[in-house]
Amino acid sequence: MNNASFFPFERNRYFYGKLLTVRDFEVEQRYHCTKRELLNRLVHGAGVVCGLGVTASDESTLMIESGLALDYQGREIVVPEPLFRKLPMLEGQETLSGKQDAYLCLAYAEEDVEPVNATGAEVGSQRQFDLTREGFRLFLTAEPPAYQSLLEASGQENVSVLYQSDELILVLSLPSTLCAGEEFQVQVLVVKNEKTPPVQFSLEGENTFAESDNGRVRLAWRESREEKRCVYTVDFSLRAKALSDVDAQLFSGGCELNVELGSHHYKNYLNVEAAVHLCRSQEECRLRRRRQDDLARHLRGRDLPLYLAKLELIHSAAGAFIGGVTSLPFQQAVKGEGKAKGDGSTDLTVTTSVRSLEYWQKPDVKAVYQPSTGALHLDFGIPSPEQYDYAIAHGTVDLTMPGGIRVNSRVFSQEIAHGLGAGAVDVRLSVEFVDQEREETALLCGNSEVFRHKSIKIAPPWVEAAALIYPERGTMRIGLWLHDTVEGNLVRVHYFAQKPERDTNRILSQRRISLSLTPEFSRLGCREKLQFQAEVVGSEDKSVTWSIKEENGGVIDRNGLYQAPELPGTYEITAVSGADESVTASAFVIVE
Repeated sequence: MNNASFFPFERNRYFYGKLLTVRDFEVEQRYHCTKRELLNRLVHGAGVVCGLGVTASDESTLMIESGLALDYQGREIVVPEPLFRKLPMLEGQETLSGKQDAYLCLAYAEEDVEPVNATGAEVGSQRQFDLTREGFRLFLTAEPPAYQSLLEASGQENVSVLYQSDELILVLSLPSTLCAGEEFQVQVLVVKNEKTPPVQFSLEGENTFAESDNGRVRLAWRESREEKRCVYTVDFSLRAKALSDVDAQLFSGGCELNVELGSHHYKNYLNVEAAVHLCRSQEECRLRRRRQDDLARHLRGRDLPLYLAKLELIHSAAGAFIGGVTSLPFQQAVKGEGKAKGDGSTDLTVTTSVRSLEYWQKPDVKAVYQPSTGALHLDFGIPSPEQYDYAIAHGTVDLTMPGGIRVNSRVFSQEIAHGLGAGAVDVRLSVEFVDQEREETALLCGNSEVFRHKSIKIAPPWVEAAALIYPERGTMRIGLWLHDTVEGNLVRVHYFAQKPERDTNRILSQRRISLSLTPEFSRLGCREKLQFQAEVVGSEDKSVTWSIKEENGGVIDRNGLYQAPELPGTYEITAVSGADESVTASAFVIVE
């Protein structure tokens, strides 16, 4: 039943002679459904129970495995069989224009089915439905989740969004109740795009309750270049001081956030609202957490969908295509009971992405495992459909008509070369005739009977043409079957021959990507600026990633604007093509 209200619980009270109406049966259903949904939400939580993995079947098709999930109202969502869905077929696809990424969401849905005539119903409502069918709703959205609501609904505390842009989102969380002297975890959720440069960030500020050398806490993270995940969590281990009955903030006087994305640098001072209470013992800590663990806390986020996958999108004139898929990005999964809490084991998180290879390349798979987080990423390379080039030849053959009666007679040409050499060729034939209605020459392809009708004045000859091909000699013969009398002494037959070619070297040379920088050599004064231009040839993707080879060699932003350092010297500016990381170009700057 699509009723989001659990309370109050009311059930039928039966007695002899009670008149049962529609309302009574609805109360009966509502009582049992809401009790089950409440227990689902409180005992199991919300998320995927089994299955529902998402992968890219091809560049525009998603495959969703069958499975079961519980939504944030405790309702069961069943996908009974695997689904294949094209992006243009999914609800919400019209919102993806110009977006770099999107989310595939799953929500509970139901519909009334089996319409019947309701005898005795009120006027205007004689048509009713016998059944309500429970189902699901799959839809796409380009809007990022409400991270604070999402993490709080999963049990996280002190949730704060530290940084948010189109390329990167950082969300911090930590427990609100700690025991004196115990180790605890500060978590930062990292959400980025597939083409986001390696992430590096630090968060530093004064702290009064965590052990440190100088009374400050610094959380720093540098992402590995082999990291392929687009959504993951970074854990920072800290130890609480031996204090008791203390209320404090994670950063009492604010903190400094530094973010680096390639050549892009961001710095800001934040006030992070993260209140922590230190208890003197484990028992006091347990009692405090128990007091805070009320019903309202477990029923948060009741309107949240389940985010089955994060999609990286590639846009072209033909529409949006799938560049990568991160299945279950925010780990909205119901924990199984087979693993005891605190056993020290870690869930294995598996994510996938798909690369499109050229047709001559072999399929491959790359695996990256992060032992610290138990994350395994599989990157599949799938060859695209084979492509051919074609050699084409065209010519005419004049066939001499026999004398006398020509009905049901046959004529043949001599063996002629089609001009494409030895090998299998595809030959298509057409018969030339004069269209009397338009008074011009026309070519007949196919069956002439199609045009023999009283409403059409065209009168093509009633003939059939065929070709006999000799692949080893590169020759052919053309024949005509005359079904009726043909005027004149000659019939001209046009042939169109084509031969598929697969010249890999030639195709590669046509698709070779090159990159050049302007200017190649420059002289600048200290702290002067210079705009570099990158020209990419051979690819529709014109993006490049800028970097400086030497340490302390100045800064360059994502648009190629370079600022020289204060130290004189010679520095190398490097650009890497976004279409092919193996294609690079360099320019040199002499700072005087």
